[in-house]
Amino acid sequence: MTQTSQFIDSPAGGGSVLLLDKDKLLQSIFRLSSFLTAPSNVNEILVQILDEVVESIGFDKGIIRLFDDSRENLEAKVVKNYTPEETQRVFSVALNIHEHDCIATKVARSGQPIAVEVTATDPRMTETDRMLTKIYDRGSYFCAPLKIGEEVIGIIAAWFKEETKFFPEEISLFVTYANTLSFIIYNLRLFEANAEKIRQLMILQEAVSEMNASYVLDNHILEILVKSALKIASSEKVLVYFLDIEKNRCLVNDGGKVSLDDSSVCGQKFGQTIIQQASETNVIVTRQSSSDEPSREPVFPGYPTEIALPLRVKDKFKGALYLAKKTGCYSQDQIHVLDILVKNTSTSYDNAIMHSLLSLEAKSLKTEVEKLKEREDILLGFHNILGKSKKMLGLFHVIEEVAGHNTNILIQGESGTGKELIARAIHRQSNRNNKKFVDINCAAIPGTLLESELFGYEAGAFTDARKRKIGLLEDASGGTMLLDEIGDMSIHLQAKFLRMLEDGHIRRLGGTDNIPIDVRFIFSTNRDLSRMVADGTFREDLFYRISVVPIVIPPLRERIDDLLLLARYYIEEFNKKFKKKVKGFSGDAEHILTSYHWPGNVRELKNIIERIMILHGNGSLITSESLPAEMKATTNQEKFRIQIDNILPQLSASGFDYTQVTERIANDIKRKIIENSLELSRGNKTEAARRLGISRYKLIREQKKISS
Repeated sequence: MTQTSQFIDSPAGGGSVLLLDKDKLLQSIFRLSSFLTAPSNVNEILVQILDEVVESIGFDKGIIRLFDDSRENLEAKVVKNYTPEETQRVFSVALNIHEHDCIATKVARSGQPIAVEVTATDPRMTETDRMLTKIYDRGSYFCAPLKIGEEVIGIIAAWFKEETKFFPEEISLFVTYANTLSFIIYNLRLFEANAEKIRQLMILQEAVSEMNASYVLDNHILEILVKSALKIASSEKVLVYFLDIEKNRCLVNDGGKVSLDDSSVCGQKFGQTIIQQASETNVIVTRQSSSDEPSREPVFPGYPTEIALPLRVKDKFKGALYLAKKTGCYSQDQIHVLDILVKNTSTSYDNAIMHSLLSLEAKSLKTEVEKLKEREDILLGFHNILGKSKKMLGLFHVIEEVAGHNTNILIQGESGTGKELIARAIHRQSNRNNKKFVDINCAAIPGTLLESELFGYEAGAFTDARKRKIGLLEDASGGTMLLDEIGDMSIHLQAKFLRMLEDGHIRRLGGTDNIPIDVRFIFSTNRDLSRMVADGTFREDLFYRISVVPIVIPPLRERIDDLLLLARYYIEEFNKKFKKKVKGFSGDAEHILTSYHWPGNVRELKNIIERIMILHGNGSLITSESLPAEMKATTNQEKFRIQIDNILPQLSASGFDYTQVTERIANDIKRKIIENSLELSRGNKTEAARRLGISRYKLIREQKKISS
């Protein structure tokens, strides 16, 4: 007997009767529903669901099976109290609803529960049932469908050691319980599917960016294709087949080895496979099982789930990307993303071929080609925001996702990171892009004046209010409004602004009419609003209303990949402005730029580049001597700073060995100084010694002493 069920003797003497406790079932449903608030791995949650079902209701063992993507097979997902042998059997066999005759497939086909009170003699128990699970000599079995509306998504089955009579009311109650489980499982799988789709798109985005950056006709593009395809499709096997039509040779990349053979050799290997079929027909081909088409054997025995996507580069090359796995199938989302990946691979190869031809035919255009290469990096930007680092690409993805909604957005970031640019990008990407974009800096306008600027006023509302003025909120109707530095808005105005957000209308100062407002709001700040809420200087209710979608812009020091890209862009900008021909930075100058902390972020970078360009002479490169002294000083301080607290031992009651500790600290300091000097000198010991004011031989002796 458990806390949620009890057994009593049947009036007819036919075994025990299970009494389900409705209140305990409701408590169980409540606990299971909490999984929806923090979705994670579906299989992990299924384990918890089955634990809850078995332990709360009193079953002795249980199993959950769900349909695969083809909706032809019921796959075991989790089991409870199965022996290792039973577990291996059920997980090795997917039940085909047309080919396997058992209780689970009957329930899945009919959508109706089946209750077996005496498993030993009930004729509905088939050999498949007995093969999959050892049925007790005396026991009962209950199998219920997992349904969303009329659609069956799987089954849940459970066993009792004791023979049990199932009353109609109890069957109905458990079916209702199973329907609730179905809803929870369906939503968890939906969450996981969306997360999986985003994962695939992020892999695709990174792969395409990396391919676009490659202009060399080597195996690098194929390596990107192979690596990304395996991740997107969650496959175990991969092949890329590429036929050079003119030379009649084929290249095969299996993810680890690349081989080059005559087309006749490849024809013997792949002539009866879907690789050849996709390559010749230029159509995506998928197969679930080799038995469907005996004339075509799977490329890898034991991996019957296959897909081949045609891969062509104009009229020069044709082939296919091939993937395979042991079980499951390829979803439409995976096929769609793989198709885009393959098409971008073809485009990248086409671009690489064109680039190679241009280089061979016109070496005199080399300088121009290098400029085009730099422009490609700039084109990786988004709505005038430059960046190709992972953090910025992720930020661009967020902008695209949120732009189409009218949700309030809070943009947070340090001063100079480009918060207004992000806001304008959201506006241009939204369906309000043909309406006004109005921005107002809350820190630049006094509180009383800010109120009248936002809400407007009627004639006579205050001294000097001679005629009606339309406020910015009313003027921005249909468009987007950016309220910059929202943290500087006064508490009084915060309350009035919150009321406007909740009611959707305003009243002008001195007016009585309610004026409806249709504005998409974006807020930005470089202050910590959470701390301001805790300090009572910013309203908590307003904070939650404006931060429905928070966007945090990374500081420049956290996206070093973008720093030189931005610096070169500003050089081009100021070349045009000042009519100069600076090409870039020397190695030392780039090192200082990437080592500097950039407290003023992109704004500081632009201002420094402008200052350098104004003072720069006719040299083609900007050297470290042209950089501001404070940058070099700060960089050197950061480079050679030693955190003493990190290397001092904790002083215990027993103390420590002063001589040993000080010698170790001294050696650590010497090692750090020598390593930094060698790094600045690019490994040249003579130059490193010169920087330290010692001879080369002393540098070598010091290295030996501290390494001994």
